[in-house]
Amino acid sequence: MRRLATAGLLLLGLVCVSGASAKDFGPGDLRLCNAMRCVPVENRRVMPLLSSFYYGPRRAPVTRSPRLGAPAFELRFRNGYVTGIVASSELDRFLSYGVYLGRFRRGRWYRMPDRVSLELRTLARPLRPLRVSREALSKSR
Repeated sequence: MRRLATAGLLLLGLVCVSGASAKDFGPGDLRLCNAMRCVPVENRRVMPLLSSFYYGPRRAPVTRSPRLGAPAFELRFRNGYVTGIVASSELDRFLSYGVYLGRFRRGRWYRMPDRVSLELRTLARPLRPLRVSREALSKSR
């Protein structure tokens, strides 16, 4: 009985640790994508900023929406799940597609950290952008 309790506690500890570490992005866990291809976000200085933006204790700052037709890219997890879009000529605005319902609200745009926006613009250079459209806006959850 004691071994079973010990095994249960160890399993619980592993589950808690893996849940906590799941909120820390590693290089390549998030990708910037257009309609044809994706580029992994690998800059180790940007990863903690992205993790904090998605899962941090502070509220993500709300910003105004970009215009229809503005450049946009999808942000996807490694498994292909689209977390939302980043848009505007500065790639500094994020619209969630339901990645973390307790943090992001449907139809609301959030300001990306400046350092993240700079990195995303660098990664986006070889990619042809998508465009902010009514269809893209309708995917917000």
